[in-house]
Amino acid sequence: MSHFILGRFALVTVFTAVAASGGSAQRAVAANPSPSPTASAGFEQIGRVVTSDRRSEPLGNSSRPTFVVNRAQIDAYGARTVADALVGVPGVELFAYGPFGAEVDYGIRGSTSEQTLVLVDGIPVTDPTTGAVQLGQFSTIGVDRIEIVESGSSTLYGTSAAGGVINIITRVPRGTYLEASAGSFADRDVRVGAGDGRIGFSFERHVATDAYPYPALAYSPAISFPAGVRNFAYGDESAGRFSLDLPALGGFTVRARADASAAQNGVPGSLDFPSTTASQGTSTESALVELERVSRASTFTVSAAGSQTRLSYYDPIDNFGQSDVYSGRSQISLKDVVVGTRDELVAGIDLARESGVFSFPTTPNFVAPSAPPIPAFSLGQAESQSAAYVQAGDTPLSFAHLTAGVRAENDAPQGSVLAPSFGGTLRSGSVRFAGDVGESFRVPTLQDLYYPGFSNPHLLPEKAQTADVTVAYDSPSATFSAGWFDRNGSNFIVLDPVTFVPENAQRAASAGVILTASSKPFAGLVAEASFTDLYLAQNLVTGARLPRNPAGSATFSLTHPFAQERFAYGLRWGIVGSDGDDKANVNPLGSEYDAYDSLDAFVRYKFARDAIVSLRGFNLGNEAYAPVFAYPAAGRRIYVEFSTR
Repeated sequence: MSHFILGRFALVTVFTAVAASGGSAQRAVAANPSPSPTASAGFEQIGRVVTSDRRSEPLGNSSRPTFVVNRAQIDAYGARTVADALVGVPGVELFAYGPFGAEVDYGIRGSTSEQTLVLVDGIPVTDPTTGAVQLGQFSTIGVDRIEIVESGSSTLYGTSAAGGVINIITRVPRGTYLEASAGSFADRDVRVGAGDGRIGFSFERHVATDAYPYPALAYSPAISFPAGVRNFAYGDESAGRFSLDLPALGGFTVRARADASAAQNGVPGSLDFPSTTASQGTSTESALVELERVSRASTFTVSAAGSQTRLSYYDPIDNFGQSDVYSGRSQISLKDVVVGTRDELVAGIDLARESGVFSFPTTPNFVAPSAPPIPAFSLGQAESQSAAYVQAGDTPLSFAHLTAGVRAENDAPQGSVLAPSFGGTLRSGSVRFAGDVGESFRVPTLQDLYYPGFSNPHLLPEKAQTADVTVAYDSPSATFSAGWFDRNGSNFIVLDPVTFVPENAQRAASAGVILTASSKPFAGLVAEASFTDLYLAQNLVTGARLPRNPAGSATFSLTHPFAQERFAYGLRWGIVGSDGDDKANVNPLGSEYDAYDSLDAFVRYKFARDAIVSLRGFNLGNEAYAPVFAYPAAGRRIYVEFSTR
């Protein structure tokens, strides 16, 4: 996508925002239907967040830029997975290897999946073997909202938060919820939830054949692929969640949840290495118990969590059997939040242990088929983390707030790391300034260190310096924000393109700006727009642009939520652009992606109090593109849904 199209989009964005700011504001009829930035001085009225500073606070009070995707937005666009729910969030990059069930690479403002920490209710769920999460299979059942912190957050959360944090926050269902949908590529989904706000459960069953046609793809005169049909990309998932929120002895509140999911999907491979026999199965179980005691000036929390995952890859032709990866994680955390009249203190301890087991068939897939068979074997490794952190805030003046924090973390066997940060906010009428600087880090994963044949036990932790500044203006009818961000790091872990062995071979820098505009409800409509310009994403050693870092991306949405009317509708137009540097400077070719734009829309009709029929369309322009080299995306998709919410 050329700069011309992105520039035209920016002009449309500004025009829409200015037009919205000139109209008379009306009383809000529903929650904001698209991602809401913390950059606004007026968003405190919408709600509170718990991720930015690891404590509950008004959405606009943190110095770290934060966006929220709430339950109303998830329902409006029918986001079945967390990856679906993150579409259109400014600064979030998504690269899907296919439709439902396929792997999705993700990042925030130039970071990779491994540099972006994913939490569920504040507890890390990142796979210790790969450093990532299967967001394309992560169901949104029982999810209340998703908070996205787009700033280095290692001071509060430790390793892997260099790019930011995605916190998936669950809730106990209240009432009964039913949903059933069917659509393109034999996609069928059934959901049920029930609870009284104290005890509840949610369940989902989602299947799809995902057989879709794709056009010819040409990357160079020597590399092209003819048109065809993408077969063997099916997805099959079941997921359940039990949760409770009850008072306990001693003034404590006990919160708990237990999750289980199982997914099976075909792995058709890339067009240059296709497969009709490979499949992958993933099963995950996790549990969390949290005790919280709230007093007049303090909130004390102790939590214990554990999870285990089994990932099985099977290909009788190319892999000579089945290979399995077992991983587990347990964590105990203590946190105390003390809030005074003009200051606050957040302090805590995190203790965690991660383990992984790599199990291979008789002839592992990294041995040439002609090589002599070797016995099947398994290899297990573990690492532990212990950390203490503190962040203090003070309000020296009525219009200014300052924070400072530090985290000391030991990641055995990697060693110890210190991660300080400093931030602040300043208000002047309807204008708000916010800024944050700090250091972040990421320790190597178990796969980086121990995977047989493709690992490096001598890797050092990545380190990065981050900075961001945001200016926001809240008018009576619209909110505008402009943010600048910068990240500069060393010891970045990259794969050697020939040996595929990870190494500390990269110093990298990324910088850009994010512009957002959001109207207040006017005649029942809410308009929002955002534009992200990642003008710098460079390997400082080679001078090449970092792979999969779009030069520009933009989103525009117009939504009419339910109010007194029976109809709700909305549309979202998104662009992922490129200036060509990714194709000219990124090597190998497999790191390329296609620029594209996509139009999504929905219409919902409430024909009874708890009965809604919805019609949803995605990629309505039937754009043909490959978000990952040689992995064509699905074309136009249409879904019909019946639900009680």
